[in-house]
Amino acid sequence: MAEIDKIIGRRIEKGRRRKGLLQHELGAVVGRSESWVSQVERGVTALDSVSMAERMARALGLPVGHVLAFDMRYTTSSAPQQTRSPGPVTEGQHGPSSGPSADTESSETVLRRSFTLGSLAGLTAAIAGLSPDARSQIRRPSGGILDQATVNELRSIGASYRRSYKSFPASSLVPVAHDQVQLVVSLRPKDQPAYLRNSLLAHLAEMAALASALQSLDLGDPGQADAYMDLGYQVAKEIESSELAALILAGRAFRASFRGDSVDGLDYALAAVDTAGRGASRRMRAWTNAVASEMYSGTGDMHGFRTCLEQARILLSGPMDDERWGGIAWFDLSKADAYEGSDLVRLGCYAEALPALDKALELLSPEMLRHRGTACISRAEAHAGAGNVEAACEDGHAALLLVAQVQHRETLRRVTALHRTLRAHKTAGTRSLGEHLIDTRTLLKTSGSAV
Repeated sequence: MAEIDKIIGRRIEKGRRRKGLLQHELGAVVGRSESWVSQVERGVTALDSVSMAERMARALGLPVGHVLAFDMRYTTSSAPQQTRSPGPVTEGQHGPSSGPSADTESSETVLRRSFTLGSLAGLTAAIAGLSPDARSQIRRPSGGILDQATVNELRSIGASYRRSYKSFPASSLVPVAHDQVQLVVSLRPKDQPAYLRNSLLAHLAEMAALASALQSLDLGDPGQADAYMDLGYQVAKEIESSELAALILAGRAFRASFRGDSVDGLDYALAAVDTAGRGASRRMRAWTNAVASEMYSGTGDMHGFRTCLEQARILLSGPMDDERWGGIAWFDLSKADAYEGSDLVRLGCYAEALPALDKALELLSPEMLRHRGTACISRAEAHAGAGNVEAACEDGHAALLLVAQVQHRETLRRVTALHRTLRAHKTAGTRSLGEHLIDTRTLLKTSGSAV
């Protein structure tokens, strides 16, 4: 009996009792028998799949990460360890290549060279989320061929993790994404038929992109972020996926922008737009245009910002092909409004930015915690620029509350910079914001998130 199954069982039992449900009542909600619920609560039977964990979490009113005991599975870092040579792209290099041999080596070779496969516990955790049929396929003798249903289940799990970026803490999602990368490698994609191999590698690239975003924006580890980006881009090129290549290039645009290189950021963003235009989903094309609008605003180009954002809105207004969406979280018109407001703040148009950010915060889904946090700090910056000190502090507080939930380091950095510009006013609001900043930094340090 796995110890993690006992922990999950105890959490489910506690949640059920708190809800005042009997075992047969909970079973009816999730579509299982009273006996099955009893076995799960005793740790005799594991949850069937991530989708079952999500149904259980909804029934009990608990975060799915709590139900799956992510906090207990990942007590130590399982992030990839980089070898010394050849290393990932450094901040001074241009382009997404992993090195001189990137075009000639397979993605599996690059992966094995750049990443330590890690402990058996990581693979076990990844396999535990699969259905019994898929688990039996995964544990087949070496050299066996997977079936389509198992690969489809992996892709579905990956989509669920990518959606979870909206609201899950970074320290929980990074090891999960890395474990999925490990799992794909263990399945030896090169031994699978081409149609399964490409699907497995697409799953790997999506998980690498997710881990890269989390390491860069949330946990503040650019070295690990670059390593994941290199891997994802190499795989995207190998399977000729414009969707995933555009996603990685846009991620590189953010990385360049955050280190203060707005010109490189714009170059990467325009490359992402061009790549997405060669066959990516409509939503990916819209998002890469929004990223380009942000990079244009960073260079002070009002025309470029307006043109790209308008193109993003045009794309979002047409028929969508979301079954092909390989991006992280989501992008819709409410996010386009948030991009507009944030871009206008960068351009110094504070009064014009406020209505766009008001609209974004009104329309953004409550579960999009990271996106709402970004919009809150953007509106705080707009208020500060317009001279509304107390309103800026209020939005700064709102952003910090969201940072505490999802560990978004970039938003924390921006609130810190905001407070430094406002502290000269020496109001009760600015003092309160400073105290909240200290509390949030302490909270993130105790939770293991870099600050």
